[in-house]
Amino acid sequence: MPGYGFGYGYGAVGHARRTPLTAGGGTPTPTPTPGTALPALDAIVAHFDSAAIIPQADGSALAQWDDSSGTGAHAAQATSTKQPKYRTGGSGGRPYVEFDGTDDYLAIAAPGALGTAMDSRTYTVLAVVENAGGGDYACIFGASIGGGSPWLWAGATNIGWAAVNNGGSVVPHGAGTGYMALGMVSDTAYSAVAGASTLMRNVYRGAIYNWNISQAAATGSNAITIGASSTGAAFRFKGRIYRIIVWNRPLTPAELMQAEAYFNAAYSQTHPAVTLGRFLHLDGDSRTAGVGADGTQRLPYKLASSLGHPLGTYGVYAVGGALIAELIAKGGEVDAAAQALAGISPAIQHRLVYEEFFNSRLLAVGDQATAGTMAYQTAQYLSARRAGMPANLKIMGQSPMDHLAATSPQPTAWAAYLQANHAALGLDGLADVWASPLGGEGACPNAAPFAPWADGIHLAPEGQATQAAVIAGACAALAGW
Repeated sequence: MPGYGFGYGYGAVGHARRTPLTAGGGTPTPTPTPGTALPALDAIVAHFDSAAIIPQADGSALAQWDDSSGTGAHAAQATSTKQPKYRTGGSGGRPYVEFDGTDDYLAIAAPGALGTAMDSRTYTVLAVVENAGGGDYACIFGASIGGGSPWLWAGATNIGWAAVNNGGSVVPHGAGTGYMALGMVSDTAYSAVAGASTLMRNVYRGAIYNWNISQAAATGSNAITIGASSTGAAFRFKGRIYRIIVWNRPLTPAELMQAEAYFNAAYSQTHPAVTLGRFLHLDGDSRTAGVGADGTQRLPYKLASSLGHPLGTYGVYAVGGALIAELIAKGGEVDAAAQALAGISPAIQHRLVYEEFFNSRLLAVGDQATAGTMAYQTAQYLSARRAGMPANLKIMGQSPMDHLAATSPQPTAWAAYLQANHAALGLDGLADVWASPLGGEGACPNAAPFAPWADGIHLAPEGQATQAAVIAGACAALAGW
């Protein structure tokens, strides 16, 4: 397939990601130069590009959208009344395909390599769209509906991947209209976290928003469609689709940012983090990603909103069950995304918030000199992020909150250590959750209004709001945040 270069130059990042500070080391991964080309061209198994459609009259019906990857996964619609429209004069002066939200859709009758990739549950899908404010759960691209089938969707208020509901998406879109670059990554062999070998990740403007422990299901016998559900009878998308690309492997966070920078060039967009001047990274486990079906009730959205971060200016790299050592290994991917952003604009300030390491609480508190302890591994993690991320990084940590004693040891000693030694560990600031209503022995989340979300570990929305307020307050008090 063509490389679609645009002579777009933000400049190379110029170095490889540094090896995380683990006992076994690791292989440095080069950070791609953003904006110059799409990443991993040899892994693309479907590419629907409105700019590759043979030009036709503005507003005319489009009977077939050819797959320009060369694998033959063409999307077609034989019924004239259900054909979307070919339109000109979109973002960046480019054409687009317009779906009316009533009955328009295209079906891929012979997905070939595309179907093989999706049935393997190991793939990446990215789309560039402008949503015209249609209904929620509108299908941009996917197979069937519900039941965990892969489905890239955008509605009046939401983006992301959904099974039966929007539980698969951490972040709602907000206004729901305008330019969006979004996608999903499904991975059956994620090695950085032992307990999460299957992952689903949502992507918006190049940043991963969450890593769920269940990847998108296979397509099975369901048709793959664009603009509606597999039958075309429901979940119709109203808006403009510029591009849909499917890779037969998971893209790395750095590659996702490279693709986003490329889209910026193609469609005359500025990355939101360039406009804002800063990017917020949230790293940790499932508590960091938050719980609850409504993304607005979760910790990342509440925290980012209170810090003035609109969508596209923050990412959530949270894997359920992650241990400290695993976060050190996984953190190299966070570093690579940060370096790719620095390649887009070196002036972007990077801020990292990490959850205290709940899943490693069985370790002794120890100290920075004693291998295998909480203090030692925490210092390792912070040192690795300092080495791997841009030089203008600031890191905010958190002291613990209480949990059911049957789930983890009482955290008093770890809270006291962090309060006394957070600067020596390498933190720029400490969000002292332990000193909040969430902290103290027996305080939370064992009682209302912060009652646990089903399992005694994850906070209810009220608790997540309280935690976000503590972190935001600590950030506001930190000079240069």
